[in-house]
Amino acid sequence: MADIVLPVVGGVAGFVLGGPSGAILGANLGGMAAGAFFPKSQRVQLPTQEGPRLADLRAQISTYGNIIPRVYGTMRLAGNVIWATDIKEVRSEKTTTQTSSGGGKGGGGGKTTTSQTTISYEYFVTLAIAICEGEIDEVIRVWADSKVLTEAELSAAQGKYNVHFGDEEQGVDDIMAKYLPAGTIPAHRGMAYVVVEDFPLAPYGNRIPNFTFEVRHTVKFQPSVEDKVKDIVMIPGAGEFVYGTQVTTKQDGYYAYFGGAFTPSSDKKSVNMHNYEGKADVQVAIDQLLKVLPNLEWVAVVVTWFATNTDAGDCEIIPKVEFQGTTQVLPQDWSVAGYTRATAQTVLFFDDDKPTYGGTPSDHTVVQLCAELKSRGLNVMLYPMPFVDTITPVPKPWRGRIEPANATDAASWFTKTNGYNAFIMHYANLLSGNVDAFVIGSELIGMTGFTDSPGSYPAVSQLVSLAASVKAAMPGTLITYAADWSEYHSTGGWFNLDPLWASSNIDFVGIDSYFPLTPDLPQIQITPELITEYWESGEGWDYYYADSVARTGLTSYGGDPTYAWKNLEHWWKNTHVNPNAVATAWTAKMKPVWFTEFGFPSVDGCTNQPNVFYDPTSSESFFPRGSKGRTDFQAQRVALDATLDYLEARETTSGNAGLVARRFIWTWDARPFSFWPDLEGVWQDSILWATGHWVNGKLGASTLGAVVAELLQAAGLTPSDYDVTRLTASLEGFILQQPITVRNALEQLASGFFFDVVESDGILKCVPRGNASVKSIPEDDLIPSAKSGVQDVLEIHYAQELELPQRVNVTYIDRPFNYDPVTQTSQRQVVRAVDQVTINLPIVMGATQAKQVADITLYGTWKERLSFSLTVPPKYVRLEPTDVITVTVSGVAHEMRVIKTDMEANGLMKINAVAEDVSSYDFYTPPGETSRNITPPVLVPDTLLQFVDAPPLPVDTVQNQGLLRLGVAPDGADWNGAAIYRSDDGGEDGGNTFNLLAGLEGAATFGAIITDLAAGITETWDQVNQVEVVLTSGSLAGVSQLAVLNGANAALIGNELVQFQNAELIGERTYRLSRL
Repeated sequence: MADIVLPVVGGVAGFVLGGPSGAILGANLGGMAAGAFFPKSQRVQLPTQEGPRLADLRAQISTYGNIIPRVYGTMRLAGNVIWATDIKEVRSEKTTTQTSSGGGKGGGGGKTTTSQTTISYEYFVTLAIAICEGEIDEVIRVWADSKVLTEAELSAAQGKYNVHFGDEEQGVDDIMAKYLPAGTIPAHRGMAYVVVEDFPLAPYGNRIPNFTFEVRHTVKFQPSVEDKVKDIVMIPGAGEFVYGTQVTTKQDGYYAYFGGAFTPSSDKKSVNMHNYEGKADVQVAIDQLLKVLPNLEWVAVVVTWFATNTDAGDCEIIPKVEFQGTTQVLPQDWSVAGYTRATAQTVLFFDDDKPTYGGTPSDHTVVQLCAELKSRGLNVMLYPMPFVDTITPVPKPWRGRIEPANATDAASWFTKTNGYNAFIMHYANLLSGNVDAFVIGSELIGMTGFTDSPGSYPAVSQLVSLAASVKAAMPGTLITYAADWSEYHSTGGWFNLDPLWASSNIDFVGIDSYFPLTPDLPQIQITPELITEYWESGEGWDYYYADSVARTGLTSYGGDPTYAWKNLEHWWKNTHVNPNAVATAWTAKMKPVWFTEFGFPSVDGCTNQPNVFYDPTSSESFFPRGSKGRTDFQAQRVALDATLDYLEARETTSGNAGLVARRFIWTWDARPFSFWPDLEGVWQDSILWATGHWVNGKLGASTLGAVVAELLQAAGLTPSDYDVTRLTASLEGFILQQPITVRNALEQLASGFFFDVVESDGILKCVPRGNASVKSIPEDDLIPSAKSGVQDVLEIHYAQELELPQRVNVTYIDRPFNYDPVTQTSQRQVVRAVDQVTINLPIVMGATQAKQVADITLYGTWKERLSFSLTVPPKYVRLEPTDVITVTVSGVAHEMRVIKTDMEANGLMKINAVAEDVSSYDFYTPPGETSRNITPPVLVPDTLLQFVDAPPLPVDTVQNQGLLRLGVAPDGADWNGAAIYRSDDGGEDGGNTFNLLAGLEGAATFGAIITDLAAGITETWDQVNQVEVVLTSGSLAGVSQLAVLNGANAALIGNELVQFQNAELIGERTYRLSRL
């Protein structure tokens, strides 16, 4: 007898958490193993085990003997306080003195001085918090209650913050060693924990906050796709400071009347720091890049100018900015090729006032990024390309649409003042000696394919000339042109790019490789083996379409590979002869080939048409042929993995050295995950990430099979006892938080990923659902069974509709929603069933995947209400549970999945099966989307300090003594005050003693005048003159005349002390002051 060890009938069978026992039918309980790995003779029905609870993930505890969670992938969870000191109390005193005038005519009643001492207390704690089993890869973020803490905040004041990743050799924590006797301090080996010293409690109501941690423990097959990636493209290419390695800020304001100084009228905002590390975004993105892709060698940096038209004759190529006006940008404003913010054009804006693109990266940021990448040990290829910035007649078309009307336009497009050559030569001169490779152009198929006479291609001649100019400017740099996959080979039978490929100034053939592979198939049918097969078959290899868009006119090459554009090896290894019978300058294997781009969108069916992408703002927006438009990270991962394996195998084949020597994956973003794409209010293209070609946030995940393998090993099995190789799905996060058996853990995973575990040939095999039928059994091969005197070759059983669920709810962990639980639902509309089942999954997944789980589970449950029993002869002995078979009776084909087989004494085999529809595992209905719940990082503002030289005022509390006046104010939002220290021994200039002079929580009122302060009377009220001011901090209000006489509303304007009675708000932060 053979059973499915973990049947997931209807998706979840009888082990649905939150649902009644037997709520979903079809689980053959008699055929289930009661214990996952006990011998059959020991199998008994065990009590139900409760799996991980989503509600347990956030509550911090301090409990002896509590289970230590185990995390796979990325997860947010609370810790267990395992040690803490007594809370430390810090006492401080502050004395204030006030002097007031006495009563009587002329104030002759003398003065009264009063003083008051305020005593305050602050509290701090030092503690250690266990997080989970080790070893983990990193602690990504830390929350105190709902606030994300930066490393600087964790190390606030005199505190310190230590992270222990939980390896088996970690030592004793040095903070704990300060407080505990030597020899009594455990190292907590095998457990990840943090220790925080002197953590301030005041912001949390003088209590220890609830700490939660986002941690990563990646488990993958080796070698993983991440290990195979050596080259990648970095975008977005547009964004004024997106590549800057220094934090850049901007602030709106005015140029003040006196001296033309800039006066802010808004808070200072970060342009390129949207992370909790306080570093420029690109720095964090590079850190992430090197963690995810450990064997990376090359980065291609895209930088863009903008084409103003697809008609080459009317087209200019120019850099553009995102905004203009009186905005101060620090530490360095935008500048490209001599253009400044004032002289450059802005990008276009749609009707909703959203820009078409970000601006061209400022020159200094491009230089910074290339230098940074080089300092990290990486080779750099600069990749300039023009984006077409048009809205009409079509928005944002592909640069390959730029076409000339005649040879004159083709030439002038390159050579005009604002032409293509100026664009390319600017970067050749800017980066000369600082990059390793340089791309002179890419995908200009509309230009390179233009011919004014047979065999004449004017734009190609211009590129040959441009390559020579670039080589002269960059003599030690590799130079190439990155041709589109449909462009590199030939046009109309002419090998039109061969003069460029053969040029002595071109060092390698560059191809943006988005060849169509699989023939418009649904994702359920696409396998790694099929992807590999279609690299050497199908469209572009065996045949072509006369109309590739309409998919009409399929024509075979007849076995002649001369014009088979996907047969790159044949093109590379042979000479080329044009239709005029003249051989080109290309010779066999003349130069190496690089894929300057290749990649796949993360959407189902991505290998059908890898070159397309979804972007509703562009006329080029499409999903691949045969795609449902469903987000599918796994489809992208499988396509990348299979392609990298194929390319490596071909390049290492004897005689093929140099055939696709480098393979640049498109693409990695310079904006760090997960801030991009979660901060939708910062970047409008964030909605494109889910189905786009980006790999940051997609690569680096754990692999389902590797996680299952770890669980099986934890149960005592060895790798020879199981086979998990077919579980290739990506697993974003999974947590074991409660006492749970390995069987229960596998049931949770099987509920979310639809696989079965079967004992076969003495080992456990994990088999994913959705496989095609492996055997067709005709009616003649079925053995009748006698039942109630009736001979039946196929027994068919139906479950009653009322026993089935009407609705399935899937509750999962949503990363963009700060790892809170979210529910997706699937429901049948017109049925008599009323029950609903809730599946609680301690799995991090996206809304699309969770919705798919709900849909497949509900549909599968109703499909599996139909079950079968049949008996077959010994020739079908190789069938086993999980196999899908097709049984034909009375002309009706029944597709079913085997769940149990029994060999009888006479050699016949009895099969129990349930109805199967393999297409159901490719379901897609749009999910109910959840809003992203992420707190935007805030730039910590500087403190502005102003010493005030002014005479005594009536409000002064100190008389007849020297008085130091100073004001402090924030240079931005979220300011928490300032502390002023003084040094009597030189301070930073040689001394080392600073004493606290004052702690200031309130901000002074700072600003500047924006109108002339006219001359006026000074002995009495000035009822005529007015002055307008704009404030950078604080606010103003009118007061009574008596209050002014008592010293209120005093302002220092330049060197003149002015008081005012009236303050009228006339604009944002702008006031008119009168009665001076």
